[in-house]
Amino acid sequence: MDKPYLAAVDIGGTKITVSIADISRILVKVYQPVHLEGDNLAVPAQVDFLVGHACEQIGIERDEITALGVSTCGPFGIRDGELVLVAPNLCGGLANERGIIPNDWTEIPLQRELSRIYNNIHIENDGISAVTAERMFGAGKGEDNVIYITWSTGIGSGAYIDGRLIRGKNGNAPHIGHIYLVDDGPRCGCGNFGDMEALASGVAIARDYKSRVTAVDMTSEGVTAESVTTEGMTAEGVTAEGVTAEGVTAEGVTAEGVTAENVTAEDVFNLFRKGDPKAESVITNAARYFARGLVSINAILDTRVFIIGGSVFMNNRHILLPLVKEEFYKSFPALSKDVEFRPSALDSYLGDLAALCLVMPDDWVRQWQQKRPWEFAPEPIVLGTNSALK
Repeated sequence: MDKPYLAAVDIGGTKITVSIADISRILVKVYQPVHLEGDNLAVPAQVDFLVGHACEQIGIERDEITALGVSTCGPFGIRDGELVLVAPNLCGGLANERGIIPNDWTEIPLQRELSRIYNNIHIENDGISAVTAERMFGAGKGEDNVIYITWSTGIGSGAYIDGRLIRGKNGNAPHIGHIYLVDDGPRCGCGNFGDMEALASGVAIARDYKSRVTAVDMTSEGVTAESVTTEGMTAEGVTAEGVTAEGVTAEGVTAEGVTAENVTAEDVFNLFRKGDPKAESVITNAARYFARGLVSINAILDTRVFIIGGSVFMNNRHILLPLVKEEFYKSFPALSKDVEFRPSALDSYLGDLAALCLVMPDDWVRQWQQKRPWEFAPEPIVLGTNSALK
């Protein structure tokens, strides 16, 4: 073997990304929407397919991969001594009253299946791998007491306290998204009622907005699915019926028309920016619950820095961060006053680096800290949902 190659796998609730790197740079990156149908081997099979596809793009064989780092949404369980995923955003059999996850899985045997193909694998919860990457390359450098929070489809976290990574018995600590915040709250995909993820995640934001409106009252302008059609839509988001860009934009209108059923968290933030009072209420409440979760975890771990990442936060941080800080600093000053908030410094690169840092040799770490080669990574190859698994 001329030189070692590392593969990085980032498994999220909506997509799987695979990157391959050598000591100098990231050579290729591919991603695909996560396959959630069929049996519970679909996800590990998709990981192997994407690793193989990435290898083909740079002309190497799978057996030239010296190590495979996997950063994945959790939580984890242990079955017959091996790690399994028990992830609400992947396993529809856990609490699928929402009807969002199209399967009845209760766990995914990720370690067992990947170990049959790859010799050297390291799997961690994405919160743990993210805080490791931020401390190695990003906003947590030099910090001994730092907690990373991802605010996205779900909510997860990882922590270093007194310079030591906290893992817990199954690698789930500190799984902040599933701490209880209210009695009789909405149900989370994990089965809990009223936990942080059920109240503040991207899924929760979309759900709460849906509950406040009907298809007849989708925006503060009163635009409905019946008055917005694909025939009347222009590139500027203006319909033949005279709906203006101040009402509903192209981002907030799908080809099927805006309905209470298909609104997303991104739509809710767009409506917030337009002054929609319902969107303002939903987002303010989500930020308040998110901050209260941070108050709780800080009371336990006494951190100095919170790093916040994830698509919900990073795409809307100028809205969310002031709301979060306002609520957080209302808490007991002896614990809260010296805590600092930082956005992720790695942002769109975090998934690659979080998985890579799990298997990266020390000499690679030093070189990457100096040269930051992830900033010159190639554009990702996007595979459609119909791409066949090999």
